Amino acid sequence: MDSLLVVLIVSFLATAIPTFFYIAIALWLDRYEKEPLWLITVTFLWGAVPAIIVSLIAEIALDIPIQTLVTGEATRDVIGAALVAPVVEEIAKAIPLFLIFSFYKREFDGLMDGLIYGSLVGFGFAMTENVFYFLSAFDEGGWEALTILFVLRALVFGLNHALFTSALGAGLGYARYASNGLTRRIAPLVGLLGAIGLHMIHNFFVSTDVEFFCFISLFSDWLGVIAWLALVFWATSLESKWIKEELAEEVDNGLLRPEHAQAAARYRTRLRDRWATLQEKGFGRAHRLSHLHALSAELALKKRQLRLFGETIHAAEVDKLRNQISQLVPAL
Repeated sequence: MDSLLVVLIVSFLATAIPTFFYIAIALWLDRYEKEPLWLITVTFLWGAVPAIIVSLIAEIALDIPIQTLVTGEATRDVIGAALVAPVVEEIAKAIPLFLIFSFYKREFDGLMDGLIYGSLVGFGFAMTENVFYFLSAFDEGGWEALTILFVLRALVFGLNHALFTSALGAGLGYARYASNGLTRRIAPLVGLLGAIGLHMIHNFFVSTDVEFFCFISLFSDWLGVIAWLALVFWATSLESKWIKEELAEEVDNGLLRPEHAQAAARYRTRLRDRWATLQEKGFGRAHRLSHLHALSAELALKKRQLRLFGETIHAAEVDKLRNQISQLVPAL
């Protein structure tokens, strides 16, 4: 019993530590307008618990006709891994993204938010799934098998589930500001199909015993990671551009100083100004400046949503943010 507890703890830490490291990097890349902590937590936890349960139940149910109709154990395994699992798991992981997009639109500002939410639910799913895989590996081959699987699932392929679900997040993010109604309806579907497709490609090649096919899967996955990073930097540059454009009016009206608007729209300028303020005026003043930058970026994105969609809730939020900024600026 003690050894089982040790294996369970080791398995959990072996997947949790890399997972939270990946999450920290993803959240750091979301530089201008951070998502609410409660929404980040709920999205991650959905992937870690409900999505796993839903997927497990659906895969067991679908395995019954496969076992009945398909001959050959190897064929059944490939069908289950490469066809059933990607569809079931990506639909289960998609649920919180569609809910946020539908009911919390004010917290879904575009492509960057879609990539972040997709990554979070994917990281949660992978963390829980890996615990079960690590326990199974130890049961079959001891510590050596667990270590090998840790390297493969937590490190080499550690970003996979986040990458897959980010495809749907990108589709939703694109749809958020699409001017064409047909595009707004099709983009999320294309994103979901992209998530399923990437998942299928990975599972098909790793489910074979041919080492070359595993390298194809590895190449495909890391090419996807590179594409994810490219989308992140593109989305970041878009947000920077939007913030700069929307805050020009606030500078003209005297709400913001030009240097504050510039820093809100440029991350390196933020860091430089905060560091200089910390050295010259102390932590309290630097913290208030950081808060001003965050409020200003949020104001800019809410103004953009209000201008494009005319949503009344954004009008109230814009007024509230302007009031908070007006109270904060004199303290700087």
